[in-house]
Amino acid sequence: MMNAEIITTGTELLLGEIVDTNAPFIARQLRAIGVNLYYKTTVGDNRERLAYALRQALERSDVVIVTGGLGPTVDDITREAVADATGRELELRPEIVDHLKAFFGQRGRSFTENNLRQAYLPRSSRMIPNPIGTAPGFIVEDARGVIITMPGVPREMERMMTEQVIPYLQEKMGESLVIVTRVIHTAGIGESAIDNMIGHLMTRSNPTVGLAAHLGQVDIRLAARAGSQAGAEALIAPAEAEIRGQLAPWIYGVDEDTLGSVIARWLRQHDAKLAIFETNTRGAILEKFPEGDRDILAGHFVDITSLSGCESCADFTETNAVAVANAMRAMTGARYALALMGSDDPALGFWAEDRGSTWLAFAMPHTTFSKQLNAAGADDFTRNWLATNALAYVYRRLLDQPS
Repeated sequence: MMNAEIITTGTELLLGEIVDTNAPFIARQLRAIGVNLYYKTTVGDNRERLAYALRQALERSDVVIVTGGLGPTVDDITREAVADATGRELELRPEIVDHLKAFFGQRGRSFTENNLRQAYLPRSSRMIPNPIGTAPGFIVEDARGVIITMPGVPREMERMMTEQVIPYLQEKMGESLVIVTRVIHTAGIGESAIDNMIGHLMTRSNPTVGLAAHLGQVDIRLAARAGSQAGAEALIAPAEAEIRGQLAPWIYGVDEDTLGSVIARWLRQHDAKLAIFETNTRGAILEKFPEGDRDILAGHFVDITSLSGCESCADFTETNAVAVANAMRAMTGARYALALMGSDDPALGFWAEDRGSTWLAFAMPHTTFSKQLNAAGADDFTRNWLATNALAYVYRRLLDQPS
């Protein structure tokens, strides 16, 4: 079993000037070959601090993967920091000098002396060629572990990672491991309630089970490690079955599913359409439906006066929400209609002392359901919370219908 960690370098990352996309990419690549990732660290352009982070990493991880700081400028200090952390001198590599001169020459650019910085690597390190850039990566095999460095430019790093680093790690592991993950999406139930029902599963090591709370929904993430895809899926299966048994009323999908996509799929399978009216959510419900799934919508309304027969339904009451939902069904011919009616008063935001309320009505062929949601206002958090809870309610009502 191999344990890894990632160190991304660059003061611009610490200051939030750019978003780190390298670490997530590397993490996914490691997961695919069964390498455990336990730590991710970001360090600014400081030689001493980076060397310290590297020494710490070597004490607790088999592999340390570093991105950034391999360019030609004075603040590109990764080479020096790796040399410091492993007690090695930097040495000039003639083959890198040749590569740099050819790279610049082919592009009609001048080769300046500062570019020679990229030709120095820690003694006895293994160069990782960079076919699409100037700065090569390198691998240092230390008695404590392995340090793998790659450029911070995403396209250069990604090519090195997939073509050279992953094969190196697989060879070093001497075994083929696969990690399979599954994310089960729930809505309408809180994180603490889920923990109370399936908390015992979260103490296991293979598969692992964890929770991630989002706006109005909670994801349950399962991950299993085995020698094959089938073996990992076999480990996940009983845990997933138990989770589904405990949480079936609140589960709406897995992995890439969204509330909008699963509702659209159900409506399409039943040759049905949905009409939507929303006030304070200001289009947040519509946004939950991917562009390719909006064909199942019979209409989307935000203005009472556009609904024939319901011009007097402007007050945010249960009675009016029900009237609006039924007016939409009659006007559009949709089998189903969802109305969400609440104040957009900014004083009624989700975190306000007086959160207000929003009325939901869901009209079906033979009945109309209504529900009061304990929030109003139109800030982004409230809009998305209301939209998620409204669609979760709709999905459960659709599934509860007699077949």
